[in-house]
Amino acid sequence: MIINTGSYTSAIPVALSDTINIPGPVPRFSGTTSSLINNKLVDTTGGFLQVIDANGNITNQGVQVGQIIYNMAAINTTTWLGPEAAVVTAIDSDTQLSLSVNIFPVTGAPSATQEYSIYDANKAKPKGFMIQVGSAADGSSAAGVYVKTIDGQDIFLEGVQPGTVLPLVVQRVMKGAPAAAGKPNTQTDAENIFAYN
Repeated sequence: MIINTGSYTSAIPVALSDTINIPGPVPRFSGTTSSLINNKLVDTTGGFLQVIDANGNITNQGVQVGQIIYNMAAINTTTWLGPEAAVVTAIDSDTQLSLSVNIFPVTGAPSATQEYSIYDANKAKPKGFMIQVGSAADGSSAAGVYVKTIDGQDIFLEGVQPGTVLPLVVQRVMKGAPAAAGKPNTQTDAENIFAYN
């Protein structure tokens, strides 16, 4: 796959996850929660169910199981200054979705209304992204980033300077873990990571 840096057409903030690929990158659905329930997304404005008219035409695509939810309010509270991500596991109703992990409410975000975006999953034949790395979470300039390449290799890059666009095509940026019990450090401590496609 050849990616020309002059041909990026989309960008998305990166949610660190050891299991969820960078989704989208174009949101399928966006909104604001109306109440906060663990492992649920609740939005009383609705629109989560697919709607088919009398002629068999889809008038509202709705949300599908397997799509990815980003809690955008988490950008203000996570250590990496990025969104939290979860997978839609069930469409409970037109106004409520069940999620794989609890991302609503985000700790430290006091409001019952938190912005979210819903993206297509990037799983079957993962799309590749170039990522731009921000500074380290501890305030130093260089940061560590743990990625899964488009070919499925897990690579930890240390000492990445802020503003660097990695020379790798990746499908995921992982949280990783600090060095322990004979295992090397793989913990991503970069902030404000963006993916370009």
